[in-house]
Amino acid sequence: MKKVKICVLGTGSFARAVHGPSYNYLRNEDPDVEYAAVADLDGEKAAHFAAMFNIPRSYSDWREMAEKEKPDGICVLTGVAATSRTASEVLLEGIPVMMEKPPGRNREEILALIDAAKKGNAPAMVAFNRRYSPLLNQMLEIREKECGEPIEHVHAEFYRYERMDDDFSTTSIHGIDAIRHLSGGAYVDADFRYQELQREKPARNIYMNCRFDNGVYGSVHFIPSTAAAFERYTITTRHWTLIAHTVIPGGGCDVPGHIEIFKDGSRLRNDYAKPTWLNRYDVYLAGYYGENAAFADRLRNGFPAFNDLEMSLDAVELADCIRHQREFWKKG
Repeated sequence: MKKVKICVLGTGSFARAVHGPSYNYLRNEDPDVEYAAVADLDGEKAAHFAAMFNIPRSYSDWREMAEKEKPDGICVLTGVAATSRTASEVLLEGIPVMMEKPPGRNREEILALIDAAKKGNAPAMVAFNRRYSPLLNQMLEIREKECGEPIEHVHAEFYRYERMDDDFSTTSIHGIDAIRHLSGGAYVDADFRYQELQREKPARNIYMNCRFDNGVYGSVHFIPSTAAAFERYTITTRHWTLIAHTVIPGGGCDVPGHIEIFKDGSRLRNDYAKPTWLNRYDVYLAGYYGENAAFADRLRNGFPAFNDLEMSLDAVELADCIRHQREFWKKG
């Protein structure tokens, strides 16, 4: 296959936990993918990341890295507050980007990214890893090949153990994007309800109901402070119900995950992820490996016709509703 050269920008804890290991596994599967260099404002952190994940060179200035390495693409793994600005700067240099979610905190930051991609004539990809979850995509395949009926409703149960984040919206955006992915449509509108919890610091459950433009309805329950950590996704048609018990960052309570398949009131079977040596790693089962493999593939073979940033705009706006505890959202 055509060789592809990728550089990395940002070496925080999330980059170390999921992206670095994914690079090692991907190079094992596809030796024509080269992770050539990594940059971080903290040069020591960049050097440490490079040593951990067998990356030859490190820099404290990403522009110097881009000039010297001339990569085919850059993975932007900076913190939420810096993602839009940093990824925009890379795109303006004409370099394709895979950026961590959320790609922006609000509509203005996404529009800035879209503008930078157009001006730099460079494509962008957003690292929404649930789109690359083997179990979720296997569930969609079962729906298409066995069930064949149109989806009527999608639902997500998004549970975490004692997650007292000041801003849970940057995590909840995953559930928002995942049910859109499962629905096959685009958001039309959504409403939100908030349940304040008695905790040591402010915490709340979040309940979202929504509609998609293809007639599918959806819902997500975000429960950030409870005894279990898992994400379960349900697709319903008239005669079929499919429930994916997925693997989340760090594994969660459902490792290695499975899909429950029901038809006409009876359980047909449980399916597990298709066999591969990668099934032993939660970064594969949670979709992080898949999103990095997809970026390499797009750098080789071209990006899809749809604009990934524009497709992410609704999810960012919905997450911003949660950030500000709004009760209703409507497209446009």
